[in-house]
Order: sequence, then structure tokens, then C-alpha cells
Amino acid sequence: MRQTIGERLNNLMFDQFVGRSFETGLFQQFVNTLSDRTERILNVFGTAGIGKTYLLTCLALIAEEMNAIPIQVNLQEINGDSAAFDRAVLHGMETVMNHNNETASSQSLQELNRLPEDKKVVLLIDGYEEAGALDYWMRTCYFPHLPTNVLIVVAGRYPLEGPWRFSAWKKLIVRLPLSSLTYEEIRQYLLHWGITSEEAINAVWLRTLGHPLAVSLLAPAPNELAGSLDFSSLAEKEPIEAMLDHWLLEASNDELRRLLFASSAVRTFHQELLEELLGNPISTAAFDQLIKLSFVSRSTGGWRLHEIVWENMRRTFRERMPEQFEQYNRIAVAFVEKKIEDGITRGKNISKELAELLHYTGNPILRAHYRHSHSSPNYREPLNAQNSQELEAYIAGRKKRPSAWNVLCSDPESQALYRFSFTPEESLLRLSAVNWSDALNISDCNWSVQLLRNVAGRIIGVFTVVAVNSQTWDYLASAAVSRALFQSMPQDQRQQLSVAAAQGRAWYLLSVDVEDLENEQIRSDIIIHLFEYVLAGNLIVASPPPLDYYEQAMLGLGFKKIQGAEHNDYRMPRPASTYWLDTRNDKLRAYVKRMIGMKGDDSRQLSLPDKVHPNNPKVHLNELTKRERDVAQLLLAGSTNREIAASLYISEAAVKKHVNAMLAKFGLKNRTQLASILLGGETKKQGGLIE
Repeated sequence: MRQTIGERLNNLMFDQFVGRSFETGLFQQFVNTLSDRTERILNVFGTAGIGKTYLLTCLALIAEEMNAIPIQVNLQEINGDSAAFDRAVLHGMETVMNHNNETASSQSLQELNRLPEDKKVVLLIDGYEEAGALDYWMRTCYFPHLPTNVLIVVAGRYPLEGPWRFSAWKKLIVRLPLSSLTYEEIRQYLLHWGITSEEAINAVWLRTLGHPLAVSLLAPAPNELAGSLDFSSLAEKEPIEAMLDHWLLEASNDELRRLLFASSAVRTFHQELLEELLGNPISTAAFDQLIKLSFVSRSTGGWRLHEIVWENMRRTFRERMPEQFEQYNRIAVAFVEKKIEDGITRGKNISKELAELLHYTGNPILRAHYRHSHSSPNYREPLNAQNSQELEAYIAGRKKRPSAWNVLCSDPESQALYRFSFTPEESLLRLSAVNWSDALNISDCNWSVQLLRNVAGRIIGVFTVVAVNSQTWDYLASAAVSRALFQSMPQDQRQQLSVAAAQGRAWYLLSVDVEDLENEQIRSDIIIHLFEYVLAGNLIVASPPPLDYYEQAMLGLGFKKIQGAEHNDYRMPRPASTYWLDTRNDKLRAYVKRMIGMKGDDSRQLSLPDKVHPNNPKVHLNELTKRERDVAQLLLAGSTNREIAASLYISEAAVKKHVNAMLAKFGLKNRTQLASILLGGETKKQGGLIE
């Protein structure tokens, strides 16, 4: 039989399908074992362009190959009409089962229930964000009457929420959030279309961050590769920016778009920070609208825009409103710097706050690293008697099966591209820096050996640090790699190191070995480990292998190269350098300022602007009752609720009632804001008007 254009199109889609191996594998398991499972709904969700429709089309082809009946329905074509949905299901059954037109007069539920019990059906519903009133109908009238030989796949921008999550339905649902594609998946996709240029592949990956629709828009056609092609030319292609308009369709009003642009000024946001940026309170309803957008996700410390949305919104904001963008950027830096300063004063861990700033400040190399960093599910544990043999097995395995690495990252601000290649032999160099017979001596408390494990509990890295003190001084002065520093230190540096050692604040970062440096989560784990020492206020020394990756990482993280402390202990063609970083005492503040782009000797303090309340620019005293004015006067004097109650001979509950009434009248959030605006009025009182 002659092939139709539609069949040819489906075959092309299936042939070029890459990635999603977990999702397709799980789908096949469900189809094979449907009768043994409780779950009946696979809920696929993700932001616009993440590949939901593409995946459902491929799942339909897989279902057909498995002798199941795939039925595809797109709710964007249904317009909330249950009868239209019923007809769409029937049409899908006709297409696969070759029913005649008479079948169309029957109800789809009846037809599905007439099928043999061993005939499996896959109902694939796309565009579920358009369900509207159909959501209730399908949950209460349609899905419950489907036979158990039907597997439902529901795809939309948002996960099934509300009654789906807080009823018995939740036991029948498996959530499948879709993420961006990996570098290797993008590479396979481009190779399929004859694009073999490594430069082009790298450029597409770095510009799109693996977003499927962005990849399809940005990928160069084979005829584009005939001439010269560089990263900057790809970076300037317009279709990616055009996608932003598609995402912004979800922001249905000007207020929500204003919140979105403010959100793009920072990497992680929360309501308090957005209020600082905008200079006025944000309603709970507006903030809830913002965080429910399909390209906004929960993260540690708040919410984030999807990476590619964040970068494009940030770029658009900077181009369209440069002055507003710079103002928001200054306020954001001041806000986070204030938290960092508070953390330093209180001795708190400020690594998360500093990492937030490094997303959009600091030098290009750090921005490039943090562009590709992701929160990591990996965890660390100290070396002990129970896991020492496991560490030995890890070391033996690394030496037996070394891997070549190709680390790629780019700075979204400057479009600078960084590529670092390691041979298998070079990937083992950091292991060679450690005398493992000494490191495995778990009774020596001067050694800190931490194992990095993945979610499955397997060791994927090891971090080795030695305390510099009187007990380890001679050892470090004679051991390979570390001895170069001790043999060449001038007197002033020796004095600094001796003082830090006596304080228990001197550390030699001997080795950081991981099995896969290409893994972005593992690179994040390395930075987190390093920051624990840096931000605790220490003098830190390190001498990594003489490779560009390590040199740029050390300098980018603020380490200084020590002249005369070079060595050849790694047996490389060029000597290795030794670096150190001192963040003790006030040096930590100077370090933070350098990292976020302020000069080390810059003593200026970034201050947050005074908040403006545009909805309440003027407060009329005549809007207050006499008792409220009495309470306000005592509140301004600094009295507590109990003291106010005693002075006015009323209960504390009555005081709270009057304070809450004033907050409601003026649209304020707390008594601090109320006191501030009343205090301003005390100095500018004009005819009963507080301005």
C-alpha cells in the first residue's frame, strides 16, 4: 500500500526522536503490566515547548507497535465540549480499528467497554491546561466509567492538582515532569539531521540549554554549515526570542507581566524580594498567579523561572528598559548583600546567598559555571571504618576505567564559550595528589575525607582536605604536590600560614576527584564543598593539576597564584601552580565584594531604597477613629500591645483589633510599616493630612 504523507511524517518524527528514555521505558512497562498495576494515569507536564505533544505522538506509535489501541485527543481542539471530546475518542478508535461510520453514532464509553478485556487501550490527552469545565466532567463522569484495560496519559503545562491530589485519584496517578534534554541527546538529534560540526553542536546546546523547541528553532540546517559558522552567529538567531512572546501569553495582565520582568532581575525570587524590587506590596493573589505559571518552579529559597525563559526575559528587559533593569539589579544585589552581611555577622552559612549573586554578577567564568549548575540530590558522608573498603574499590575502579571529559559552559551575558577537554589520563591526575595509605587512616583527625554519593548510594567522588597545623606541617612540607609551597614561602606568607594554623583556620585542599566532571550536578557539589571552607573564614591552599580548567576555576573563585611555588609533581609538560585564598576576619567581606563585582577597597555600602506605597501616598488622620488615634500615638512612642492596653484601660485583644483596622485602612502589612508611615506624618502634619 502506498504510504501517505501523514504516515511519512509520523515515521520521521519517530526516527528523529531522542531522549525521554525514562518516560518511554516507563510507558512500555505500564502497557505490558497494566492488569497488575493500580495506577491508571500518567501525568506528563512541563512548560511550553518542552516536548509534550511530541512525546505523546511517539507514545502512540509505541502503543501501536505493542498491539495496543492508541487514541489521541487534543483539548485545544475541543473547546470545553464534552460531546466533542466523545466524538474525538470515537474518531481515534475508528482510525485504529477501521470501524465504519455507523460506529460514530455510539458513545465512546460504550465502545471502549465492549472491547475484549485483554485488548489494551491508551488514551492520550494533550493540552490539558485547556480542559476548563471538562476537568470536572472527566474526573467525575468519564474516567471513572472507563474499563481497567485503558491507560490514560494526560499532558499539559501544569500537573493535575486540586481534587486530583487530595482524593483517591492520587493513588491512580504517576507524575512525569519533563525536563530539558541532555547534551548527548541534543548531539544525537543534530547528528541525525547531518549536522556533524562540533562547534555547531556546542553552540546549539549552550544557547538552548537543552530546551527541545529552542533546539528545533535554533539548530542550523545542513546548508547553513557550508560557510563559516560561529557561536555568536547562532546566538543572534531570532526564533528563540520569539518564543518569549509564546510564554508571555500565560501572563494575562500587565501586573503579572510586571512581576515577571522583576523576577528576571534575580535568579531565585520570593514575595519579599519582589516587593523590595517594586517598592510596594504585592497582593497574595497576584503572587499566586505568578508562581503558578508553567515556567515557574519551586526551588530552595523561593521560586525560579525556567532557565531559558529567565535568560530571554532578562535580555529583553535589559534591552527594552535599561534604566529600570539596572535599578532592579542594584536593589537585588543590595538585598542579597544585606543578607550576606547579616550571615557573616551571625556566623551563618551564606553559600546559598552568594551563589544567588554569582548567577548575575561576578566574572564571566563564574556566571558560565552557575548558568549550568543545578541543585544536586547527591550527598556527602565522612570516611569511616564501614565505608573505607568501598572507597578503595572506587579508587581502583577509577584507575581501571578512566574516562575522557569534555566540559562545556557559556556566559549568557557576554556569550563567551568555555570548553575544557580532559584525556582519560588527565582525569586521574587529582587522585595522584593523595597518598591514599595516609588518607585511609581514619584515626587521623587531621585528614578530612568525604565521600560523594548519588541518590542510589554509589560513590561518585571523594574530597580530601588536610588541616595545616603543627602535627601536619612537616608532612605537608615533604609530601608531593604540597611540598612546593612550604619549600618556597617567603617569611611574610609563612607567618600568615603559621597564625592561621594556630587558629585552626588553615586547610590544604589536596584533592577533589569525581568520576564525571561533565555532570553539572557534580560540579555544583564541588563548589558547595569549597564554599564551606571559604565562607567559614579560613586560609585555604590548593595546587590542582596544570590544566586550563583548574587554573581558570581557581582564579575565578578568587584564589591568588603564589609566585615561586610551582612544581612538576603531576609529571605534566608544564608545571603546576599553587594558589591560596585568605577569608579570615574582615577579609571575608572584601572577598564577597570582589566576587560580586565590587572593588576590594570599595567601602561604599549598597542601600535599599525607601519603600513607596503608590496605593497609599497619603494617610488621612480623619479616617481613624478617636481610639485608633490613641493607639497610634502610643504605638509611635514604642509601646507594646500590653503597655498600650494598660495605658488606655482596654484589653490586648482590643489593641490588636485597632492595629489591624489601621493596617486594613492603609493597605499595610505590619505594625512596622504602620509606625513608619505615621512617623512620617508626625513631622509633616498639615491640616490632619499625613503625606
